[in-house]
Amino acid sequence: MSALALFVLLIGIAVGLALVGGLGVLVYRRPALNPPVMVVVAATGVLVAVVVGVFGVAQASAQGGDADPGATMSPTGR
Repeated sequence: MSALALFVLLIGIAVGLALVGGLGVLVYRRPALNPPVMVVVAATGVLVAVVVGVFGVAQASAQGGDADPGATMSPTGR
């Protein structure tokens, strides 16, 4: 994974955390919206899922490979 891709991923994480924190503050100040803890936990879960997905795709694309699409490879072939 290149340094540029890692930097973009880091910026995405920072922006996501800022959004989650802002959402937590907003819900904390207006408790009629939802319990603050549940909203922040749900938003953090979504953020983690997106980051893991992006990181997984980036790692898979960085490995490349010389196998045909859909072909299975043994672990020793990597």
